[in-house]
Amino acid sequence: MIGLSLLLLILSGGAIGYYLFSKGPVDVKNSSGKKTAAKDLYQSFTTDTITAQKKYSGKILEVSGEVNEVLNNRENNQVVTLKTSIEGAFINCTMEEENPDIKPGENIVIKGICSGIGQGEAELGIKGDVYLSRCFSVK
Repeated sequence: MIGLSLLLLILSGGAIGYYLFSKGPVDVKNSSGKKTAAKDLYQSFTTDTITAQKKYSGKILEVSGEVNEVLNNRENNQVVTLKTSIEGAFINCTMEEENPDIKPGENIVIKGICSGIGQGEAELGIKGDVYLSRCFSVK
């Protein structure tokens, strides 16, 4: 009886592992996301980081806000920063696809996976950004 239970447990674990492995990455572009404004998202992380991590980290978000800057990172991925209500603090969005139409000063909605807030550098007065990855602009 114990042998049968152990065999069922091993088979169940294998089936779950196979499912998770073969499921593939989340389709961010075609998934719906929780809607929020850039300033509200940043405020959530600065007010109560633990609650914000539970609510937003690993989730697909649709963040609306004003574009601060458009640049390319070391991996040559387009990065769009959205303004927040705090000077020097941004929502940092690494784009999945380059979009040459995004310009500083325009209002935009970006959908991506939230990975939380960075540490920043308090001694230097550098605020931590909230990071989104695998981002797409929403039309």
